[in-house]
Amino acid sequence: MKKNRLIQYITWFLEIFTEAKSFEANPILGNRLLNRLGLHVIRMMIARLITGFRRWLLGWKISSEHRRLFRQHGYLRISNVLPPELFKRLQIEGESCWPEVREFIQGDTTTQLVFLDQQKLNQLPAAKALCSSSHIRNLLNYVASTGIRPWPHFLRIRNLGGLSTDDPQKKFHSDTFHPTMKAWLFLEDVTADKGPFEYVTGSHRLTFKRLLWEYRQSIIGRDLDERYAARGSLRIEEKTLASLDLGHIERFEVPANTLVIADTSGFHRRGIAAPHSSRLCVYFSLRLNPFIPIPLPDSRPINHLAETLVAEHVAKTTQRRDDAKEASATNIR
Repeated sequence: MKKNRLIQYITWFLEIFTEAKSFEANPILGNRLLNRLGLHVIRMMIARLITGFRRWLLGWKISSEHRRLFRQHGYLRISNVLPPELFKRLQIEGESCWPEVREFIQGDTTTQLVFLDQQKLNQLPAAKALCSSSHIRNLLNYVASTGIRPWPHFLRIRNLGGLSTDDPQKKFHSDTFHPTMKAWLFLEDVTADKGPFEYVTGSHRLTFKRLLWEYRQSIIGRDLDERYAARGSLRIEEKTLASLDLGHIERFEVPANTLVIADTSGFHRRGIAAPHSSRLCVYFSLRLNPFIPIPLPDSRPINHLAETLVAEHVAKTTQRRDDAKEASATNIR
């Protein structure tokens, strides 16, 4: 028993040097004294220094204008990113590629996913062409600060109602303590009634006021009322943003064929949507250990491992659509 406990403490300690973020699950990361001494903010600062170095190494692959805009805003928005003919074929694949849907429900919103592994991409030539685009890959890899292939999903957001206090994605939040990448290539126009993605411009930057706010949050991290916040995805009230010198909220009401890439360590949320509206996109996400000093290379073994881990994560955090409906019916009963 003592040996198992020792192994557990060693594991918790080693997680300090990984992407682990939960104050609740790790008593070291959530320790009040250690966070009073600066554990959380030190991890944040080191992670950003390393990520900045990795982005610098990859920066030559994208234009100086894209680098400038990303550093300034924390996101990139690129219209008409694909040729019209290729985009039209991608739309058709996105509308029809739903034989094995996985989904999860948060408040009044259902998120449906189809993970596009290599086997599926071989059956979807337009999606495969998208993933093979060096221009798009370079942009995604720069923000993610790694050379690993960002694996895509077809993603549909279905809004069952309007505003729900039970949907944690409709509150401004930071995904984690270190820079990350999420991207959306919208396959249809995103209008105000579809709950567009919202991002607090410049909130990816680690200013003194942001650090001070993070420091105070970390001290009470394990006792935060919001479950996701206690797990390391901190929530912030819109009225508090001004105290951090953050005021501009960018709402991505964009036409189809627009690519949005964001560092989701900045504050963002899912917008309020009209009942029964939906939006469809190709979604990319990549989050790695922020303390690896150089970008991981684009190699077949590493990409295969990444694909396996993503597939396991999707399976773990979602249910097959039929199973989800059965579970919802059970809850209703």
